[in-house]
Amino acid sequence: MSHTELSPRPSGNIPGWIWMLFLALLTLAPISTKMAGAAWFLVVCLGAWAFWRLPVILPESSKEKILYDAVRWWLYFCIAAFCFKAIGMFYWDDPWRTRHFDFRILLMAFALRALVPRIRLSAGQVLMLVIALTLASFSAIAVSYMHAQYGWATPSNRINWAGGLAMLSCVLLPVTASRTIALRWRWCATVGIVVFVSAILMSGARGAYLAFPWILISGLVVLRGYLNGGCSGPAVYRAAALLAVCAVLVSYFAPKIIEVPKERISIAVAEIHAVLSDEKTTGNVVDTSIGARIYMWQRSLDVIQESPWIGYGRAQRIRFIKEWGGQANAHIVKDQTHLHSEYINGMVDHGVFGLLSTLTYMAGLIFLTFILRRNCHFLAMSAGGLAYIHVMMSFTDANSQTNNYSVMIGLALSSIFLLRLGKRQGE
Repeated sequence: MSHTELSPRPSGNIPGWIWMLFLALLTLAPISTKMAGAAWFLVVCLGAWAFWRLPVILPESSKEKILYDAVRWWLYFCIAAFCFKAIGMFYWDDPWRTRHFDFRILLMAFALRALVPRIRLSAGQVLMLVIALTLASFSAIAVSYMHAQYGWATPSNRINWAGGLAMLSCVLLPVTASRTIALRWRWCATVGIVVFVSAILMSGARGAYLAFPWILISGLVVLRGYLNGGCSGPAVYRAAALLAVCAVLVSYFAPKIIEVPKERISIAVAEIHAVLSDEKTTGNVVDTSIGARIYMWQRSLDVIQESPWIGYGRAQRIRFIKEWGGQANAHIVKDQTHLHSEYINGMVDHGVFGLLSTLTYMAGLIFLTFILRRNCHFLAMSAGGLAYIHVMMSFTDANSQTNNYSVMIGLALSSIFLLRLGKRQGE
């Protein structure tokens, strides 16, 4: 059957052994970047397989049509962002091996464009995906606990690693409000979100803490849905009380969940106070996490004004950082290779074109949220969470410089759509 042929309903789904392999890799993704990368690669391969072997399924409802439109528009935004980035890359002859982020995001966008119109999950496969995401939260908290208690390194830079956990928690948010999934499995998803949040707190990654407002507000929206829906108020309150008791027990037996963020925030406040009270730029003030960031941002603004359109290229950006670190006698700055801000890093590298590339990915996620909001408002909650996390975390870190961050965006987006595609049989 031709890959362009239309079919009213699919005759088959993802092969069972491939689906189980994907779930296993997803469960272990927080433990190893190799596992996360393998899961990403498997989804990309599934997209290629679906494109050539499966027919396009005619949408049966406006919700399905919106899903088709969403992945199509997301692909357009990714192509545009890639093209903006390519202008600066070719102009300065920057090495493409350093831009895994753009390739991974683009390939996943193509895969989703192929999968969404061709794949449907069974109710059992949807349930297994929810369970796998929940189990992934326990993998995450095991890593986070070992990091906080014994100083073990996280699989990737802890900021983008914790950001990936925040993305997966956003995937589980609409599951807690789904009326097509049994209540006990919705509570399973709720537990997964709580465990993901606990893992993020213990990681000490302040940049990932920026995701909490969205998770909190989304949780309140879901609670309101429970109150206005089929669940009685007393049942919800009992469940909330149970979660509160669990939170107290977790805090008691794992005090690092409270101690680590308290310590990290105290350090941040002290570093900010030192920067604000220092009249001269001294090594002691700059040689801190926040001090180094503020110092590099200040110096970057000067060079951006001299070449705002095309920037300076990757090699010159690194030379700038080394030079600035030497001038301030700041070892932390001299050890850096990027500017710890996606926006500023893009501008210094490739000027306006670099910034446009950065903003286009974000605009794509925001546009995705508004498209889904029409008839898939809980799904939009997840997409909006990814957009919020990416926008906020990009202020204080250049996460596109690491492979794991783009992999987790891809896995989160694919999980969002796969969960939604599996609900056709129950509606």
